[in-house]
Amino acid sequence: MLQQIKHILVVDEEAELRCSIIRHLRRNGFVMDSAFGDEDARRKITTSRKIGLPYDLVIRIFLGHHPSGIDFIGWVHRYHPEISIVIISGLGNTDWIASILNPKTDAYAQNPLTPEELMAAINCLEDRLLKSQGTEASDKLNLEINEKSHNPPLGEKREAIPERTPRIRRVESDITTSSHG
Repeated sequence: MLQQIKHILVVDEEAELRCSIIRHLRRNGFVMDSAFGDEDARRKITTSRKIGLPYDLVIRIFLGHHPSGIDFIGWVHRYHPEISIVIISGLGNTDWIASILNPKTDAYAQNPLTPEELMAAINCLEDRLLKSQGTEASDKLNLEINEKSHNPPLGEKREAIPERTPRIRRVESDITTSSHG
């Protein structure tokens, strides 16, 4: 089954932006939760997985340099690789952000951003995830077809289908940025 983003955790120490994002995304049909900082987020992610309601996406807001936030992103990648991450930051230098994001499953949005820009970043990320999962499902189906064609039932002779090699696609780092002018 293809994954869709439904359950989102917003992580930030500042309540105003966190609540604004939650209010907007809830209006768009997402199941929302919030965490006050990284330790609270780790606890909520671990608990939600144990009870069978895991998060699909974590939105981590960086309005200043937070080394613990970078550690948190690493923790999510290591222990919960199925969770995508969107980083929202108002910091000028984004090199450090690009270095911690997975270009296949994560995204970046420049703050300040409008609700429409946030939805566009989530939709772009969801499209990327669905395409990636669709390619994986197609490759698995091709593999199953190839295995069946090479192992016909006893007494039956089939013409072999030429083996297909899995398609290898180069995925460019397409971190979503917003320009404000």
